Amino acid sequence: MIAGYESQIWLLKFQARMRKLEMEDEVMQYQTIILMLMRIERVNVEMILEWLERYSNIFKSQITKCLNNYESGPWEALEELKQDISYMPLIRIVESLQAAVEKIPIKDAFDELDSEREYYRDKRKESNARLIDRKARIGKVIGFAPMVCLFVGYLNRWFIGLPIKT
Repeated sequence: MIAGYESQIWLLKFQARMRKLEMEDEVMQYQTIILMLMRIERVNVEMILEWLERYSNIFKSQITKCLNNYESGPWEALEELKQDISYMPLIRIVESLQAAVEKIPIKDAFDELDSEREYYRDKRKESNARLIDRKARIGKVIGFAPMVCLFVGYLNRWFIGLPIKT
């Protein structure tokens, strides 16, 4: 009974962790899109938001809402987007978009994006290496479990004094 109760909690924790990884992947995808678009001369913030909306999954509703409100005021729409999301790397992207709305060219607003993207890529690589190591250890335990159960069962019969059939 306790195992059933705990399984629901573990399932929720697993789903939250997977959601966080998906958010991280999506923000890395946004950074790649912005890095490609910022090299184009006539690109503007609205065009970047449209591209982000096309390839979004988790933050689609918030970006769509921002695009719908963009005509009434770009700064206010981006500020509302910033309030709607709670994921800090995406908030930094929105702040750079706000800077690009004001007076700075888009290239200058996203000048730190290359280094930030490299940091997240290295962080993700390290995280994946730890995950693979952990899965390997779990696999070894699962692989040796039948052999250990066999030895324990064999020794248990021996200690009890039952005859061992071969």
